[in-house]
Amino acid sequence: MAEIKISGRMKVKTFQADFIEKFPYIVPTMRMSDGSGISNDITLAAARVKARGEYEPSGEEELSVNGNLTVGSFEKRFKEAFGIDCEICYESPGGRLTKTNEAQNGETLASLNAELQSKGCQKIVL
Repeated sequence: MAEIKISGRMKVKTFQADFIEKFPYIVPTMRMSDGSGISNDITLAAARVKARGEYEPSGEEELSVNGNLTVGSFEKRFKEAFGIDCEICYESPGGRLTKTNEAQNGETLASLNAELQSKGCQKIVL
């Protein structure tokens, strides 16, 4: 399975589109500390500044993601690399956007994507 390369120079919408191309039933979502959404038209580096309220250099320049990475590990590595909380979500068969639960955090991205597809969840559309 091909890797997804993520850098701070990427726009949020580009990062999400690349992610969804590989895993069409799950989407990484990012929010500010007050719960409001982060604009899709800014870079991940700019989102970090907005979320933190001040500039602070990121820990890593780039993050590589593949399907063998667990959901929980992805969320942790993303936070370490970019300083932004990122939560993997999916759209239930009824169309409700839902965060992954504790059990799902131990699954790999590829297996969770396949499981949600088999359960009739909807493909993510940006």
